[in-house]
Amino acid sequence: MNMLQPLKCLRPLLLVAALAVPFVASAEDKDDWLRGKLFPPDVVLKHQADLKLTDAQRKAIRTEVAGLQSKIGTVDFDILEAGTDLQEQIEKAPIDREAVLASADRVFAAESRKKRAWIEMLVNIKNLLRPEQVAFLRKAALEGSPQ
Repeated sequence: MNMLQPLKCLRPLLLVAALAVPFVASAEDKDDWLRGKLFPPDVVLKHQADLKLTDAQRKAIRTEVAGLQSKIGTVDFDILEAGTDLQEQIEKAPIDREAVLASADRVFAAESRKKRAWIEMLVNIKNLLRPEQVAFLRKAALEGSPQ
């Protein structure tokens, strides 16, 4: 048995990761507009004492996170399947341009659904917070407080 055979299943993931590199490399600059406007659940929970989160808010945040995990688990499988198909299309000779582009579109569409679910959760969490809680988190983010 070939020692590299188990690694063959990782190739679609590596391909998808390689395709995403241009997007990830510039994500820090692009996401800076979110700084102080939307807050990840771990940041909110890290500051829960200062924010005086209510039990209802904590429970709602937990529900949001669970909902996101459920959605993303499904989308991750979609990304894996589309990436595998893309890898198979690229390995053909000659390469069918339209099939490759269609597979790439499926990868990008799944990644877009994942990002949309993340933004949806962030918006829902912000809507759970009172104005003074948002102000505290905004100040912490803009002052460079480690989130």
